[in-house]
Amino acid sequence: MIHSIKFHQGTHYVRPLTYLLSKHLIKSYAAESWPDQILYVPSHPSRIKERGFCQTNTMANQLAKNLKQHLGKKCPIIPKNNPLKKVKNTQAQHSLSRKERLTSPQSSYEIDAPISGHVALFDDVMTTGSTIENCTTLLLKAGAERVDVWVIARTPDKTH
Repeated sequence: MIHSIKFHQGTHYVRPLTYLLSKHLIKSYAAESWPDQILYVPSHPSRIKERGFCQTNTMANQLAKNLKQHLGKKCPIIPKNNPLKKVKNTQAQHSLSRKERLTSPQSSYEIDAPISGHVALFDDVMTTGSTIENCTTLLLKAGAERVDVWVIARTPDKTH
């Protein structure tokens, strides 16, 4: 479904996927404090132009709508302009091997606006974790005290 969203304009899959994630998060945060912000891992502007949209932005916004129905004012906000920016147009991660992903440029992202102390970092798929790790490091350097990682899917580890 995520492949269809990203490469075939299958945005009709966004609602069911984010609904499932929102249900999981509501259970997971029952005794936890919710983040103040949801920041999504963005695509590079040229990739957004190519696809016609940024799938993580679309998914994060639908996820926030789902959460708001249950949380009301406690719902984390998505800043109008995502402070996290992809500044280097790297090769598409799905086309790289695990080794290439782990060694791809570490400075593809930057933060250009203030962030909250407790943020959720949203991405559609986590493969090696290198993008999430790089973005989390940036967020912590920019002042976040806590970064929770929210992903729709995790690819299986093929090393075992």
